[in-house]
Amino acid sequence: MAKPIFSYANGEFVPSNDLSINVSRDMLGTFRGYRIFTSCRTLNNGIVFRLENHIERLIHSANILKMKLPHEAPALREIILRLVNKNSSTGDMLLQIMYSGGSPKPGTMVPNEPAHLYILASPLKSAPDIWYKDGISLASFIHQREWPEVKLLSYIGAMVANQTVVQHHNADDALFVSPLDNDTILEGTTFSIFAVDKCDHVFTPPLDGKILDGITRKVILDLARTNHIQVAEQPIKLTTLHKIKEMFFASSTRNVVPVVRVDNQIIGNGRPGQLTSRMGALMQSYQESYTNQ
Repeated sequence: MAKPIFSYANGEFVPSNDLSINVSRDMLGTFRGYRIFTSCRTLNNGIVFRLENHIERLIHSANILKMKLPHEAPALREIILRLVNKNSSTGDMLLQIMYSGGSPKPGTMVPNEPAHLYILASPLKSAPDIWYKDGISLASFIHQREWPEVKLLSYIGAMVANQTVVQHHNADDALFVSPLDNDTILEGTTFSIFAVDKCDHVFTPPLDGKILDGITRKVILDLARTNHIQVAEQPIKLTTLHKIKEMFFASSTRNVVPVVRVDNQIIGNGRPGQLTSRMGALMQSYQESYTNQ
């Protein structure tokens, strides 16, 4: 019999198949959407990739939303590492770490207690190989996430986009476009977006309060600068996509994925570009040598 994978439920380590939330004790999380989360992966025999960044972002998100947490950073780190250790025979894992609002004081929406911590652990599943070989297509969708700087659990925009424009354009996923001008690309449903111009300069939307400060976004920018690739944070417009040479997205679980079409606009020559491939190789090399826990 295969050894069960363990998760964490508000103070207890439990088999992942048994992980559940007591709705009556989590009215603010379940019915009011008062939740934050982050998704991270393990690699190289149980090292959590960029763990400190994920913890920092959770705490930052909680501060923005005035959410009281039951743990300081060191205690949360210890719980995560204990969970990884309990699953040491599993291989690379996906960890989805969530703080949920708990119960309110009677007749209010004021939390009666600190948020509850849940961590769902599962085997890491890779994106299809063909994504990296041939690239993917994206469909534009007019939407800006609520509280963009916070990683909330509301994915209504992504859900609607994937059932409408993604299917209409026979695409693989969606890009959010600002409702202020119906032109400025913000971010993907679960990823940061990058473009490459004809001078082989990489650019990505700026941190202007309208997108998430993605952890893999940070890594890509650092890797580019370290390897003497010119990068800039500047707007990307739908109406200028015909001028760019390459496009790719980056996320914690899928790394660097080439984008070869947005709506009906072919990107570059319609194939993954050389700089995109180089960024993918740099990311892979960085992860293979990653040891910082």
